[in-house]
Amino acid sequence: MPMNTAEVWRYRGLVTDFARRELKGKYKGSILGSLWALVNPLATLAIYSLVFGFFLRFTPPVAGNGTLQNFPVYLFTGLVVWNAFHAITTGSMQALVGAGPLLRKIYFPPFAPVIGNAMATAQQTAIELGLLLVVFLLFWNMSWTVLLVPFLLVLLAAFSLGVGLLLAMLNARLRDISYIVQVVLNLMFYAAPIIYPIAYVTDQYDAHPWLRIYEFNPITAFVEAFRDVLYHLTVPPLWQLGYLTVISAAMFAIGWRFFQSRAADVSEEL
Repeated sequence: MPMNTAEVWRYRGLVTDFARRELKGKYKGSILGSLWALVNPLATLAIYSLVFGFFLRFTPPVAGNGTLQNFPVYLFTGLVVWNAFHAITTGSMQALVGAGPLLRKIYFPPFAPVIGNAMATAQQTAIELGLLLVVFLLFWNMSWTVLLVPFLLVLLAAFSLGVGLLLAMLNARLRDISYIVQVVLNLMFYAAPIIYPIAYVTDQYDAHPWLRIYEFNPITAFVEAFRDVLYHLTVPPLWQLGYLTVISAAMFAIGWRFFQSRAADVSEEL
C-alpha cells in the first residue's frame, strides 16, 4: 500500500495540531518549560562525557580541522542522531496509544498522532543540531560538507518514522512490545559507535572478520555519516550513502504499509 500523500496533506492541520499538543504537553507545568529541550541533552552529554571521557578515557579521533580532539563534541554528534531515532520510535508508540480515547470518539487517520510526534521530535532535533553547529563554529571546524546534513536528516527521519509506524501498530495490539523495545534500544545504543570511536570495532576485523556486519547496523551507518560531514569534514563513502538511502526508503515503505493495512480497526485495540 503506497503512501497516500493526498490523505496526509488533507489532514496536515490535524497532524500539526498533534505536534503542537505533544510540544505543549511535554513540558506542561514545569518552570523551565521548553528550555528542558536544551537542558536534557546537555545533562546527558555531561554524564556520558564524565563517565566515558574522563573515567574510561575513550580517546576521540582528531577532527577535520586538524586540531580539535574533544570527546564531548565527538559524543554529542552521535547523541543527536540517537536522540532523534529514540524519540521518534518510542514516541510513535506512546502517541498512538495516547490518542486512543479520542480515536474511539471521532474518526481521524491513526497516522496523524504518529506523524505529529515525529514533527515535534524534529523541533527537538533542530535545537540540538543548532547547538552542535554553534560548537563546531566556535572550534572553527566547519566545511561545505554541512550541506549534506539536511539530506541525512531526511533519511534519518524516514527510517525512524518507518520503525515507529511499525512498532506503534504492534504495540497497539500487544502492549508488551513497548517493554521489549526498551530492552532492544538499550542494546542498540551500545551496539553503535555513539559513546566510543568506531575504530574500537574495526581494529578487530582481522581477528574477527564476522564483525564487518557491524557497519551495516543502520544506526552505526547514520552516526558515522553525520560524524563524517560534521566532525571529520569529509563526504561519507558512496556505498554508505546508497545503503542509507535504500534502507531508509525500504523501512518507511514497510512501516507505512504495515500501519495502514491495520489502521481501520486499530481503535478497537486502543
